[in-house]
Amino acid sequence: MLSAATTLAIRVASAGIGYVVQFALARALGASEYGIFALAWLWVTIGGFAGCFGFSQTVVRFLPRYRQKGDMALHDAFLTVGRRVVALVSGVLALVGAAVTFLAGGWAGGVAPFLIAAACVPVFAYADLLEGTARSRGWLGLAFIPPYILRQLLVLGLVAGVHGLGWPGTAVTAMAATFVALVIAAAVQHVLLMRRLPRADGPKKNLRRVLPLWLRSGGLLFLADGARLLRTYGDTIVLGAFLPPAAVGIYFAATRVASVLGFVEYSVSAAMGYRFATMAASGDRHALARRAVHAAIVTLVPVLVGGLVLWLIGGFVLGLFGAAFVAGTAVLPLLIAAQVLRAAVGPADDLLNVLGRERWTFVGQLAGLVVNVATGLALVPILGIVGAGLASLAAMAATTAILGIGAWLLLGGHLRAATASGDGVGTRGQS
Repeated sequence: MLSAATTLAIRVASAGIGYVVQFALARALGASEYGIFALAWLWVTIGGFAGCFGFSQTVVRFLPRYRQKGDMALHDAFLTVGRRVVALVSGVLALVGAAVTFLAGGWAGGVAPFLIAAACVPVFAYADLLEGTARSRGWLGLAFIPPYILRQLLVLGLVAGVHGLGWPGTAVTAMAATFVALVIAAAVQHVLLMRRLPRADGPKKNLRRVLPLWLRSGGLLFLADGARLLRTYGDTIVLGAFLPPAAVGIYFAATRVASVLGFVEYSVSAAMGYRFATMAASGDRHALARRAVHAAIVTLVPVLVGGLVLWLIGGFVLGLFGAAFVAGTAVLPLLIAAQVLRAAVGPADDLLNVLGRERWTFVGQLAGLVVNVATGLALVPILGIVGAGLASLAAMAATTAILGIGAWLLLGGHLRAATASGDGVGTRGQS
């Protein structure tokens, strides 16, 4: 699992930088402006991931398969189609976001932060496609360093420069700095990736047969991603509808603290995705099951330990955002529990996706979304941020259960054999 460890090291480093950025933003903006910035960035995340139309994930499924077959013409055609689809979908989402912002008059912070957020969406989406392309080749440093380390450092430097110039600490300045950092990091990643990708020398492929498959797979993941993102942030959106920006800022800070546990699952997923695809192409379901069991174990154990540590020091970490943010300790245990639940099935969604079972991923995320919104609407007006935390926990439970069931139905017999024999643990040295 060396590649997973490498990814985790990058993500831990980026988390450290990211927390410094968030601490700086929270202290410079205050709870209210930080809440506005958090909501604007939330919409960037939703629009950016949705703008990929699933291609940032299907690239991990299809490109290893085409390389294994030696079909580099189809490999390059997929990348070309992916770029065009991402540009089209993310551009439409950005325009819709800008139009809605004008019509609705923005949120509590006005129009400007959300117009900048709309401009960020296509850049974020293309950067996510670049990340998926690098992951499909196993180039994990190239996949993660530009978006998670370089971009964070740029945001930190820009915010510090703006503060040094005496500019006001508002959500507008924070979003402007974020947009510039996104553009620079994506440009660097694009140049480095294009230099490393081989070019096909053969004739261009007729895409009439494969294009419907690509679009169908991407479309299902687009729906699954949309449901996942709304499930992930539905509690925050509902919270913003009922409570003032300061409460949103406190809750968002607590979610940032708990989200560090998600780096483990993300790192294992990044290392396993293209391996799952290669094993699926070879047809060795028993080896695939062993790898899936191992991935679940190496995800769950660190998250359990990390969750306990984070629960003990959570108040101190939240205090670094500012005195007002310590109130987030009331909801932090619920958010930690949600991360532990998700870790129990490891990268089950990647396993389902690369085996062509995107419908299970979509159903799982949709169920979580429905639970999140329904629970949030019922509890947030009564319990405030604790109600939002309970909604997040319930949604994660629903999603995790369906993903786990889907993986079991897909590989049940092989999973039983791998679990009984202990083969899942024994694959560590094979990574």
